[in-house]
Amino acid sequence: MLWLTRYVDDVNSQLSKLYLGESVLREAVTDALSGGGKRVRAVLALLWSEVFSGEYKPALSLAVAYELAHASALIQDDIIDGSDLRRGRNSIVSKYGLSTAILAANLLLFNVPKKMAEYKHMGGERVARLFDMLGESCRAATTGEFLDLEFAKRVDVTEREYEEMVRLKTASMLGAPCAGGAIVGGATDSQVSLAYRFGEEIGIAYQMQDDILDLIGESDALGKPVFTDIRGRKKNILLMHTLSKCTKAEEEFIRGLFGRQSYTSSEISRAREIFRRYGSVEYSLGRVSSHLDGAKTLLKQLEPSKPRKELLALSDYLSKRYY
Repeated sequence: MLWLTRYVDDVNSQLSKLYLGESVLREAVTDALSGGGKRVRAVLALLWSEVFSGEYKPALSLAVAYELAHASALIQDDIIDGSDLRRGRNSIVSKYGLSTAILAANLLLFNVPKKMAEYKHMGGERVARLFDMLGESCRAATTGEFLDLEFAKRVDVTEREYEEMVRLKTASMLGAPCAGGAIVGGATDSQVSLAYRFGEEIGIAYQMQDDILDLIGESDALGKPVFTDIRGRKKNILLMHTLSKCTKAEEEFIRGLFGRQSYTSSEISRAREIFRRYGSVEYSLGRVSSHLDGAKTLLKQLEPSKPRKELLALSDYLSKRYY
């Protein structure tokens, strides 16, 4: 994926120019923005702009805005989840404390409208659409995060409810930069809708796969402890499938892991053996593939081009996130 470097380097260059605070607060914000993320949301915005205009640089301010919003959300996630690690490094809250983490998240988020305001030259209606889309995606992501926490209190969460939660929590924040990039690139309303649906499909697949990796991945590769969903009593596609198929004794064992702060290697191995016994890993990965195929099908409506080819490559890249 060497072609990604050009886009990521330009986004990182823009982020490095932001002056976001003083002393420790500025250090915390800088840490949050340099945490090793892949800049997926930013790259999607740039590629969709390039699809319709042949240029990606006009969408750089939009790409940066979504990276700021995402970095803010990650800090908040770690505060809510009590996570000490993020991508193998100390989380912002564990390194700088709760108060500084909250202020860093706010500072990142409050700089988002400043970046969006750089599109004032496009005219009121298009700028309003960009702001509305950003606000709606942040609202959806917040609602999705709330539902995720609420589902942790229930034992009867359905697969449909889970997927709707994922659509709100994660997919909205991938659909919006795609659609925003399309708007910057001069796309029609139907083209903007297509871009959003592509990002939404990618986002659902991305979150599902992240949930799967939490249960079958390795902590060193993930950069965080495994079984964080079980620790937080959260529901995900793999867990729900297993619990709908396994024996009563196996269900009691798995539910007995919920809410614990640590697990022995034998407990992890036994749980994973149960996941595989009922085909839950294959089933869940099949759902991921289904959404990725949906995203690729949408791209077939576009004329062949370099950015279309790169969107397809990015879809394949996300489908191979087996760290």
